[in-house]
Amino acid sequence: MNLRTIDLNLLVVLQQLLLERHVSRAAEQLDMSQPAVSRALRRLRHMLGDELLVRTDYGYDLSARAAILLPQLNQLLEGVDRLIAGPVFEPANSTRIVRFYGPDPDVNRFLPTLFARMRELAPYMGLEARSDPKDHFELLRFGDVHFVLSALEPRASSAQLHRMRLAKLELAIVMSANHPLAGTKLTMEKYLAASHGFIALTGRGSALVEQTLIARGLLANGERLDAPLSLSSFSSVASFCERSDILFHLPRQFAEQLAQGWNLVVRDTLPEMKTPYDQVYLYWHERYHRDPMCIWVREQLKITLKLN
Repeated sequence: MNLRTIDLNLLVVLQQLLLERHVSRAAEQLDMSQPAVSRALRRLRHMLGDELLVRTDYGYDLSARAAILLPQLNQLLEGVDRLIAGPVFEPANSTRIVRFYGPDPDVNRFLPTLFARMRELAPYMGLEARSDPKDHFELLRFGDVHFVLSALEPRASSAQLHRMRLAKLELAIVMSANHPLAGTKLTMEKYLAASHGFIALTGRGSALVEQTLIARGLLANGERLDAPLSLSSFSSVASFCERSDILFHLPRQFAEQLAQGWNLVVRDTLPEMKTPYDQVYLYWHERYHRDPMCIWVREQLKITLKLN
């Protein structure tokens, strides 16, 4: 039988007829006229090649075929209801895994409190966080992660991306306590002459510090800072800083935590170095915008960060 030739609305009428075993009562439940339901019954009998409802001394009863059809029909229409209504997300029972990407400072800043709340409300769920150097927004476009934590903005079209502001980003400069600049007034001239270390956030392109200097006319286009050190993660910054003359530009909160227990100092960034990327956002793609789990995760993140 070709499904394209079938009026699927008839299945709803069929279900009510088999439940009520009476045309008038079925019509009342369906808010249809009795003649309309009678016509539907005739079409159903023709389509299925069976009487469906058979007359007895006590009214109507199900035919043998109808008795088999009813539980199958109930299951089918329940499935259609679920299909139309969309997925239901129950945090307490969910075993789904929510996937994040973000630099280590942002992961450390925003996700531990979220995960603690998930353990309380959704104990069977998992959380994955990646910080390897990648193009943040490509991961969203290809569906590799549900969310990205970033102060950067997409270079290409962002029409399919959504974002939510999480917090202000304040930068600071970290260096060894034995660095020649540790106890002196830091100027732009001294900063430009110093040696620098960078964290490769995206794995390509110049460092954000250099981009900011070029944008403000403090570094000629094509000119580079002396940067003999490039790392793929933040985990070894303290060790390198303590043992060398390298400067790192880092998020202040992370820098202050990093300096604890190490022979390091944290200095205010120079006014000329103020970056346009001064907010950290949560980004997600349109494909997950209405996903019930992702909506729930966003709401829990708002609660943990006390956002409106």
